[in-house]
Amino acid sequence: MSKKEKPTRTTLRDRVLQNISADGFEEIDREIPVVARMNKRVVEILDAMVAIGIFKSRSEAAAALVEGAIASREDFFEDIRKQASSLSERQDAAMKEAQDAILGKLK
Repeated sequence: MSKKEKPTRTTLRDRVLQNISADGFEEIDREIPVVARMNKRVVEILDAMVAIGIFKSRSEAAAALVEGAIASREDFFEDIRKQASSLSERQDAAMKEAQDAILGKLK
């Protein structure tokens, strides 16, 4: 006689993470703290998700929602990241030229 396998139960947390596209959410190391001011309504929603056990903290809830929002438009945000990197490189080059011009006149 074979035992019937119990159907796999999906937790509310799993369903929320699936809906916000935060795959691998718990596998990601978070080492950089970010402080953000939020309005009362947003904080109440974060607190509600913590209260019913979807997330362990406001911080975890906020991180999952931000990561989910970025993951949902990853191509768009990757373009922004590349543009910012390119801008930073141009700023560094301009700063070096300015320093060379100023220091060259001081000699």
